[in-house]
Amino acid sequence: MRKLWLAAGIVLLLVMGTVLLTGCGRKEPVQKTVMVMDTVVTLTAVGEKADDAVRESIVRLQEIDGMASPHGENSDLKKLADAAGNGAWIPLHPEVFHMLEVSQEYSRISDGAWDVTAGPLVELWGIGTDKAKVPTETELAQAKAKTGWQKLELDPETKCARLREPGMSLDLGGIAKGFAADEVRKIYEQHGIRDGLINLGASSIYALGKNTKGGSWRVGIRHPRSEDKESRLGVVELSNAALSTSGDYERFFEQAGVRYHHILDPRTGRPANSGAVSDTIVVDGSLPDAGMISDLLTTAVFVLGPEEGKAFLAKLPTEIRGMICDRRLQLRTAHGFDEILQQVQQDFSLAE
Repeated sequence: MRKLWLAAGIVLLLVMGTVLLTGCGRKEPVQKTVMVMDTVVTLTAVGEKADDAVRESIVRLQEIDGMASPHGENSDLKKLADAAGNGAWIPLHPEVFHMLEVSQEYSRISDGAWDVTAGPLVELWGIGTDKAKVPTETELAQAKAKTGWQKLELDPETKCARLREPGMSLDLGGIAKGFAADEVRKIYEQHGIRDGLINLGASSIYALGKNTKGGSWRVGIRHPRSEDKESRLGVVELSNAALSTSGDYERFFEQAGVRYHHILDPRTGRPANSGAVSDTIVVDGSLPDAGMISDLLTTAVFVLGPEEGKAFLAKLPTEIRGMICDRRLQLRTAHGFDEILQQVQQDFSLAE
């Protein structure tokens, strides 16, 4: 998990046919796949200005990458980390400041299950890199002392931020792809794109309008315990909505017979042991920041676990639907997620 933008989970796209339907008749889609934000991004759009929309979107993704990467010399995250503990307020790009504002609100309402200050913990565990290890209790305590969302301060007037403690750093790996999907959606809308698919690393998706058959896009959710990566839990129909998924199966290592996955509980500093093995969040596009919210909520809900996560989702707007899969492959859903979930494999059952 050293790289900021690695996917937290996998979804399978079931896009059928070769064209999309628009109000002006059938048009050939414009589709381009690029490597940006350390992940494979595929953008699909249909419309008179589809070429311009896709091209502009790629430029925008590159801009976001530059300002929010933890390692770039001129990135906001690096400037914040370099100044951590010295009291200096660091000017941020409006985009990064907005991500942090939303992040802090969800840290508050989730009681810290979501926390962008987990950078030192991500660095310590190194899951997803060749430096992955189980830290000592001393190392863990030292890293935890450098985390805590309350230690991130924001000044809305100046769009500046600061970190209170030396050694603190931010990790936007669970929010930035969702934000990027929202930004691409805005560009699509500016160019009159009504049908299309924004696929950022397969775990963060935004679907606009109709698919190639004139119906909703169909997105397959990966089976969290099958060795076959093509095996699905079920299929979700998606239109004008964002979808994100997380699971403990994508990045992990084993030591002494114990699996250590990449979804860290910032409250304990350890891989979340909540009883969840995967979760999926769908946010209706009528809500502002739909992509960003779906992205961060998959982490927060996974950390909270099946029961507490479902209760947390139930308190959120009904435009936010969710599903949590536990170790017994029982599914808990919120706000009617079961109504959009189809073709559920027989391995799974709805919890009572």
